[in-house]
Amino acid sequence: MNYKCIAEYDGSNFNGWGKQPGQRTVQGEIEAALNEIFKTPVNITCAGRTDKGVHAFGQVISFKAPEIDPKKLSIRLNSLLPKDISVRVAKHAEDRFDARKSAIAKTYLYLIYNSPMRSPIYQNRAWHISNPLDITKMKKAAKFLQAKRDYSAFDSYNSIFDYKTVDLRQVKVLKRGKFIAILVKGDRFLYRMVRKIAGELVKIGSDTKNLNDLKDAILSKNRSKIGKPANPCGLYLSKVHYKSF
Repeated sequence: MNYKCIAEYDGSNFNGWGKQPGQRTVQGEIEAALNEIFKTPVNITCAGRTDKGVHAFGQVISFKAPEIDPKKLSIRLNSLLPKDISVRVAKHAEDRFDARKSAIAKTYLYLIYNSPMRSPIYQNRAWHISNPLDITKMKKAAKFLQAKRDYSAFDSYNSIFDYKTVDLRQVKVLKRGKFIAILVKGDRFLYRMVRKIAGELVKIGSDTKNLNDLKDAILSKNRSKIGKPANPCGLYLSKVHYKSF
């Protein structure tokens, strides 16, 4: 039987998604719980691997295992999983469903805590920026980024992708009180691309970079003109989009 689940997790104390010997990972914890339930090894596929310190509201996983009622599965999983992982939804899926290959887009949220005072509550869940950011300038830059084009400038040196064209269908900057949220929806992403976008938008909002410089870096495909990725603690995999799920 094929299953699909939506999981959320606080990535603060995980060494990323993928299993690694001797390391605590999200995949390792979920597979250990599934192995306990089904009494047989279960290998899961995720919609998108997350780095160390990155969180998720809507990570989607798929796996094949013996048949069980999905509601009972979610209850048993959550009783076995650690407190920083939860399975929100568990369903039977069509045999052809694959959490990664069936996805048509993903939405990420990058959260910034913009306040002179740091917050111990949000220190692992948002990037703290003490100086005020210019939201108007950030929104103008976000509007430029919302396009389908070659984004080689945002590629990392060890990216697994050769094809650099990305359709950024939505790039929005929202402010609520002390929080600034950057929402990015795309058909695919280069390695650490969303964190690099967040980093560039913060530079523009803090007047350490202007929009013309960002345009020049992207249109010239010059990686050297793009800075390091933003802090991983502010990034959340928010939603994975499918045609029917």
